[in-house]
Amino acid sequence: MVRENKYGVFANLILVMLLSLSVCQTLYTSLFMTYKWSINIFLYVIPLTFVFYLMLKNKVTCIVSGIILFLLSGFAFVIMYISNSLSSYSIWLIDTMQGYLDEPNFSYQAITVFFITFFVTLMVYIFAIKLYNIYLVSFVTFSLFFGQAYANIFVSKPAFVLFLFSFLLYYFFYILKGRTEEKSYDPGNRLKYLLYIIPVCIAVLIVSLNFPIGNKRISWHWLDNRLDKAIESFSQKNTSSFDFFSLNATGFGSNDILGGNISPDKTHVMDVKSEYYNLYLKASSKAYYNGHGWYDNDSVYIPVFENPGQALNNINMDANQLEAGTMINNSNANNELYKSSKIEVKFKNIKTKSLFIPANTLQITPKKQLGLFIDNYGMISAEKPQGSNFEYIVNYNYLFLNSEKFKNSIRKSYKGYLMNNIDAYEKNQYKLLFNIDIDNLSDEDKNVIANIDLFNGIQDQLLDINTKYVSLPSTVTKRVRDLAENITMSKDNNYDKAKAIETYLATNYPYTLKPGKPPLKKDFVDFFLFEGKKGYCTYYATAMTVLLRCIGIPARYVEGYILPPDNRNGVFKVTNQQAHAWVEVYFEGFGWIPFEPTSPFVAAMYQDNNIRPVIASNMNGQYYDEYRKMMEKYQREGKNQPLDLSENLPVGNKESTTPRVAFIVAVSLISLILLALLSVCLFNRIRFYCLLGKIRKQNTNEAVLTAYRYLLKLFRIQDVSISAGETPSQFGMRVEKLMDFKGYSFNKYDFNIITEYYVKARYSRDNLPDKAKQEIIDFIDTVLKLTSEKVSRIKFNIYKYFLGKV
Repeated sequence: MVRENKYGVFANLILVMLLSLSVCQTLYTSLFMTYKWSINIFLYVIPLTFVFYLMLKNKVTCIVSGIILFLLSGFAFVIMYISNSLSSYSIWLIDTMQGYLDEPNFSYQAITVFFITFFVTLMVYIFAIKLYNIYLVSFVTFSLFFGQAYANIFVSKPAFVLFLFSFLLYYFFYILKGRTEEKSYDPGNRLKYLLYIIPVCIAVLIVSLNFPIGNKRISWHWLDNRLDKAIESFSQKNTSSFDFFSLNATGFGSNDILGGNISPDKTHVMDVKSEYYNLYLKASSKAYYNGHGWYDNDSVYIPVFENPGQALNNINMDANQLEAGTMINNSNANNELYKSSKIEVKFKNIKTKSLFIPANTLQITPKKQLGLFIDNYGMISAEKPQGSNFEYIVNYNYLFLNSEKFKNSIRKSYKGYLMNNIDAYEKNQYKLLFNIDIDNLSDEDKNVIANIDLFNGIQDQLLDINTKYVSLPSTVTKRVRDLAENITMSKDNNYDKAKAIETYLATNYPYTLKPGKPPLKKDFVDFFLFEGKKGYCTYYATAMTVLLRCIGIPARYVEGYILPPDNRNGVFKVTNQQAHAWVEVYFEGFGWIPFEPTSPFVAAMYQDNNIRPVIASNMNGQYYDEYRKMMEKYQREGKNQPLDLSENLPVGNKESTTPRVAFIVAVSLISLILLALLSVCLFNRIRFYCLLGKIRKQNTNEAVLTAYRYLLKLFRIQDVSISAGETPSQFGMRVEKLMDFKGYSFNKYDFNIITEYYVKARYSRDNLPDKAKQEIIDFIDTVLKLTSEKVSRIKFNIYKYFLGKV
């Protein structure tokens, strides 16, 4: 290699380093949400540039390096898979991309930065130096920065300035490359050329950066709308979609039969902004048990707040009943039993009609015009499935479930409580529902009361509850009924009986996600209580519901999500790991009250970290270790104190991580497309080099025939083909006149000579001299260069890299 070429290589390596540093820093800031530079990027990019120079120096180094890289990658993958590091790393990466990292993992961060720099530097070296495709490099790099600006995420200004500077250098090198192909131009020293253009690039940057600009990015509404729709369409392809929520869709089995081993996934389904940690959000309830699962057969959907006459059947029935019931005996104690609060819910990777609400919900306010319905089980749904970014606000009464005053108030409930206090109850309901003072009625109030019959409504409601929610199938065995009696025989009120059953289940049955499959020939609850004796939430919730019904207490099985133990500024990231089932018990005069019989979660509901869970020993392995850690966090939650959300952003704020995640999804899609295109390019280039290898291995006559057929393909790209009746010699003379190979190669190559070799190889039995093979191989290189000049560069590159015709 001459001195000039060494300087030229050095200049190319500098260009690769600058471009790679700017792109890697941009991806780093997007992923880790920081403006700071990572020193690791410098430590990786600089040596990797020299490594790729050695790896891609020639065909031999390419093949050897590819084999070594493949073996090392396979070995690393096997090690990570065996050690379960791959699963742990993928979970960490997803959480990082979605902005839910409380503690940094420096080893994973270093690995991620290395992979980014490795891939980016390799691609920059290939397409900026080896294959030199300025169009592809320009499209990818500018798309990256456009995506950041569009998504309004972290953009490192120094990285962008460095990119502009390095891209200007790259563009000037493109101009130099074009001029070096001219016959009369001497390129001189490339490193010297680099030193000349650096001041020019700096001057262009300084002038550009001093132009006055607005605070807002350039916005094309039609393009923005199409990008939003494309991202939303792509995101929804990976979203769980179902009409109404069910635990079956979250990993808890695949049908309506209870039981079996499960592995709930970590799909991020919603963000919930709440001031309380221990919130349960219900979305499904089924009234009827058949011995193996829960079902309903009488669902009726009623529009929420359609008219005042249906108020008791609408969304705020439970909350109003609790408020009216507690006011009967002590009207000043309400603030010690519950507190008005609200939550904000934002859907993520979920699409369903079901809305997730806490107990004692008062009001739901969607952030867009939407019809809501309530079924006869108290569950709320939208008129059509709602997907990612659907938001709504819920006003509700937060129940102080562990308060002694709350417990004492509920203990006053008994069957007939409302009828015995009907006058006071109706008076309170009119006040709460319609703001009517019974003691001071106006004429308008009298007209409203005339159209409302609270008494008959209450009677119908109580009849339905005391029929539907105490029903049991014949599969429930005598020993289950006897157990319910034995657990509660010393209790004199429904609340203490419910608590006794809750405590019995939570303290005597170990929790596990691997309880095994229950036999279909036995009742599910009977098998759990007396033979299996371990399970997860659906086991506990079903057992408590059945045991309560055995002693005549109305109870219902409920499914939904609980908030996770961790939050970010009061916003809880809910995943399918928090999918859960629990129990609601009806207390006349106070409505449906939630209970938690599942062992590890009792402490969370009542915010009492003195309650210790019972967990089976067979929950081990990477996934189950993480699940156990989550349950341990539930135990460590503090006292019943609300979070201070005074400075928090609302869930739907524009500063949320959704644009960043959408940007990462878009970049990932672009990366997959580019990876596919790169694979096509590599395949076509490998096929070309295989053709040359085949020609070199063949004897001279066969090599000339193979090479000549390839030359005909190159001529066809320029619309030059053998005419009908034209001999090879006539075709050769015509092509030589059209393309002037002798003039182009300074009399070194003549297509007429190549044609003579072909005619002798095709029609003569004589062997051609060995030099004929090398001459036709060299002639192929000449034709390739000439073809790239005759046709447009874009067309030539398409034929060369994507269509495989060159």
